[in-house]
Amino acid sequence: MDKNVIKLTICNNDCLLSTDDPESYVRAMGDEVEKAVNEFLEQNPRISVTLAALLAALRLCDEKKHALDDADNLRGQIRDYLEESSRARLEAEEARREIERMKREIQTLRARLSGSGETPAEAAPSSADGAAGGTYPAKQAVRSPQQPSAPSMQVGSYTRPQKEPPEPEGSHFMEFFEKKD
Repeated sequence: MDKNVIKLTICNNDCLLSTDDPESYVRAMGDEVEKAVNEFLEQNPRISVTLAALLAALRLCDEKKHALDDADNLRGQIRDYLEESSRARLEAEEARREIERMKREIQTLRARLSGSGETPAEAAPSSADGAAGGTYPAKQAVRSPQQPSAPSMQVGSYTRPQKEPPEPEGSHFMEFFEKKD
């Protein structure tokens, strides 16, 4: 790209500039500098054009420094927001995976329940039934004192109660005294 040679007149002083920037951009910058110098000359007519130009240059440098600091601050905020957004996305994905895992677990438990022939009310006792820690104790059948009890539950997972074989008549002591129909 060819360099543009542009003649600017700022406060009755001519200057030639060689730049890659478009002429309209360079003229807009020249107009801004002339406006800043003229503001200082209007505020104090006894100062020289050179001093007004120096004050205008200091003000423009100050504005540039504040603009760069603001831009850095905004970049930092955007970086923080992006990191926060990434963390939130990861947490949301983790929550979705947990939900899917729990749905599969619910389906598995429902399949086990439907296979055992129990109703959900029978398999899920209320807190009054002594369910502790979220486990479901198996139903206890009334047993005779002579008969050992079968294991009713594994810790940490649901198991079906073991079915006991029917007892032969006369095996209980009290049956002898009961009236037969």
